[in-house]
Amino acid sequence: MKWYLTSYERDVIQPHTLGKFKDLVEATAKSPAMLFYLDNFLSADPRAAQRIAAERAARQANRGRFGGRRPFPMPQQQGQKKKQERGLNENYGRELMELHTLGVDGGLHTKDVTEVARCFTGWTIEKPRENPEFKFDERLHDPDMKIVLGKKIHNGGMGDGKEVIELLAKNPNTAKFISTKLARRFVRMFRRNR
Repeated sequence: MKWYLTSYERDVIQPHTLGKFKDLVEATAKSPAMLFYLDNFLSADPRAAQRIAAERAARQANRGRFGGRRPFPMPQQQGQKKKQERGLNENYGRELMELHTLGVDGGLHTKDVTEVARCFTGWTIEKPRENPEFKFDERLHDPDMKIVLGKKIHNGGMGDGKEVIELLAKNPNTAKFISTKLARRFVRMFRRNR
């Protein structure tokens, strides 16, 4: 995490400080630092593993049918641990709604957090140990319709997450929560400097 912080402040926070709030929120959502810190880079539709396995099996079946070499199935060794399947991670959804936009008292429900988490499935990191960059992996995204704060979200792919950011950025509870946080911060700074 500490290796991502310099890039987070330099490439995400500073360029968006005086810009549109929505752009700042989207930049943080795509930041490798945020994706890693809140484990959103691991968040996936729980059914994604099944879909990927079915696609792989179909490709292998077609290869064998059209003259390609059909791979031999590898026997499962005893004591071999199954690869841990990825699933839905609500950390970022909760952080986005409670700390970055609406606030705890901003009218959100537990179901909204889950639905937001579903919208951000597939938002991940390309090469996290080398040169980490944001990547959207369509195969890990939950393609079904979601309902966030009573609004249907079904743009598909990255559009789901972007629509959520737009919805939260325009919400009056976000304006109240963020302006209150800023006012408290400025008052503390003023008192400290007196």
